[in-house]
Amino acid sequence: MRFVALVAVFLVCLTLAPPAAAAAVSTDGTATSTAAQPIAQTTGAGGPLAAEGVTEPTTTFEVALQPDRSADWTVTVTYDLQTDDQQAAFDELATAYQDGTATVGPTASLYENLAAQADAATGREMEIEDQSYDAVRRGTTGRLELSFTWTAFLAAEEERLVFNDVLSTPSGTWLSTLGENQVLRITTPRGYAITSASEPFADNTVEIEGPRRFDSDDHIRIIFEESVFGAGAIRFVGVAVILAAMIIGVALLLNRSDRAVRERVLPGNGDDAAAPTATTEEPVDTDPPEEDLSLLADDERVERLLERNGGRMRQAAIVEETNWSDAKVSQLLSSMADADRVSKLRIGRENLITLPGVDATGGGGDSSDEESAADTADGPADDEGDVPPR
Repeated sequence: MRFVALVAVFLVCLTLAPPAAAAAVSTDGTATSTAAQPIAQTTGAGGPLAAEGVTEPTTTFEVALQPDRSADWTVTVTYDLQTDDQQAAFDELATAYQDGTATVGPTASLYENLAAQADAATGREMEIEDQSYDAVRRGTTGRLELSFTWTAFLAAEEERLVFNDVLSTPSGTWLSTLGENQVLRITTPRGYAITSASEPFADNTVEIEGPRRFDSDDHIRIIFEESVFGAGAIRFVGVAVILAAMIIGVALLLNRSDRAVRERVLPGNGDDAAAPTATTEEPVDTDPPEEDLSLLADDERVERLLERNGGRMRQAAIVEETNWSDAKVSQLLSSMADADRVSKLRIGRENLITLPGVDATGGGGDSSDEESAADTADGPADDEGDVPPR
C-alpha cells in the first residue's frame, strides 16, 4: 500500500507541473508564454516527494534546423530519481507515456497549437509531423522525450535562411521566457553557417539557458548562409578543377624543361645515362587520417559507424557512440530503414542495425558481436537500468 501511495503522489505531482515547454496554451486556444513550473515548486517542503529527495527536472529543447527550412525537435525532460520507490513510479509513468495514455510530459498537441499560431502570423503553411514518444530510465536518471518535425520553420530571404518570425503569433510571441533548468539549443542547417545572430554562438550552435526573458520587439534572430563546403559548394567545383588543372600543367611543363636542360648540359655518355641511380626512399605512410565523424550529416555518421563495425551494430551501441538521445537515434534509424539504407532486426528487447547486404546473423563476422546478439536474444540484461521500460 505504501508503494501504491507513493506512485499516486508522484503522478499527481507531475500532473501539477508538466515541464513540457516554455510556452502554454490558454483556454481560448491562443498561445501564451509561461515557463513550466518545476516539481520542487509544487510539492511543498513537507511533502512526501520532498522527503524522498526528488529534485526538480530539467528540460532541454533541441531544434535541429534543416536545409529544407524544416526543424527536427527533441524535447527531453530529465528527472533525478534517488530512491527505489521513485524509480518504480517513473517506470510506470514511462510505460504510460510510450503508450500515449499518460497525462503528463511533453505532448505534440501543444506544438500543433503553436505552429497554427505561427502559421497565422507568418502566412507560411506549417505542420507538426512524425511525432514520436519515448521514455527511458538508466540508473537514477529518468527521461521523457518527444520528437517531431516542424515544417516551414525557417523563413527564406533571397539565398539566406532566417530564424525569427516563427516565434510570432497574431498577439505577440509564444516564447517570452525560458524557465529555470530549461535550455534551448539551436543547430545550424547542414551546408549553412551562421552569419549574424542576436545571441552568442559557438560551432554554429546557439544555446540559451534559463531563466531568461525575451522582448517581442527584440527576439532571437539568426541568419544562415550557404557555406563554401556546404550545400552551395558545387558553384566552387568548377574553379577548383580549373586551378588544379593549371597547377598540374605547370608542374609537368617544368619537369619536362628541367629534364631537357640536364640532357644538354650535364656530361656523360649513353652508358652513364643508362646506369641506374641508387636511391633510398623512406617508406611513406599511406594510411589516411581518421575521418572526423562530427563533420558528417547524422545519417552519414551512422553509416560510417556501421562500416567501421563490420556493417552490424546494436542500436544501443549507436546511442553510446554518437551521444545522441534514444529518441533521436530511433527516429533517424526509422527514416534510414524506410529509405532502405539500413535494416533493423528485433532481437529480444534490442534492435540490431545492419547495412544492406550484410548478414544480420553475423555469419563470418566478429565473434564478439555474435555473442552480444546471442545474449540479447536469450533475455534482458541484468542491469535493468539500461533497458527502457515497456
